[in-house]
Amino acid sequence: MLIEQIAAKKIIRENFDKNGKLKGTQIFLMGELKRKDNIYEVDVVTELYDENMKQIRKYTTSYTCNPDEYDVLINVFPFTNPNKTEIKVNVTSNNFQRLYDLTEDGKLEDIHLKMSVESGVLNFLGSKSLVTIKSRQLEVENGEVKIISDAIIEAYILGLKFKTIDYSVEEHLSQSFTLKQQIFKNKDGSYFTMNYSTTM
Repeated sequence: MLIEQIAAKKIIRENFDKNGKLKGTQIFLMGELKRKDNIYEVDVVTELYDENMKQIRKYTTSYTCNPDEYDVLINVFPFTNPNKTEIKVNVTSNNFQRLYDLTEDGKLEDIHLKMSVESGVLNFLGSKSLVTIKSRQLEVENGEVKIISDAIIEAYILGLKFKTIDYSVEEHLSQSFTLKQQIFKNKDGSYFTMNYSTTM
C-alpha cells in the first residue's frame, strides 16, 4: 500500500495454521501522516499477541518514504526488526502506484517491484526482495470489490536468492477502492489476514 493509504489506520494481522487455528496476532496503530521536506513519515505502534491474545511485546517505529522516488509502504511491518526505531523502506517500481487502476480493457495489470530496507533488518524477507503480483482478477458484487491474484516474493541476501514465497491473495475493497481486508494463503494451507479500519 501507499503510505497515504495506511496513515491513521488500525491494521490487524492474524496468523492461522492450515487447520484455521489462530497462531498469533499483530496490531498496527498508524499515526497521522507527517511531511518534512518532501519526505512522508508515519509512526507505527506495534502490539504483538500470542495465540491466546496475551500481549508479548509493544513498540513504536517511525517509517519514512519519498513519494517522488515512488517509495511505498506495504505489509512489511511483521517482518521488520523491532529493535530499530526508524525504518526506511525503498521500493522501486514502474507501476505500483497503479495497483488498483484498471487498464483500458477493464483489467488489472501485473505489478513488479523491488524492495529493500535501508535501516533495520527484514528478518523474514532478507536484504532485498523482488515481488510480482500477477493473474489479477476483479469482481464487483453488491457494491463490494474483490480482487484475486497471485503474489510471488523472491528474497535475496548478498545477491543470492535464498527463499521464494508464493501466496494466493484475496483483497476486499469498497467501491471507491479503499482497502478493507486482505487474505494471504500459503500452498501448505496456512494463511494470514490483514484487516484495515480507521483509527478513532
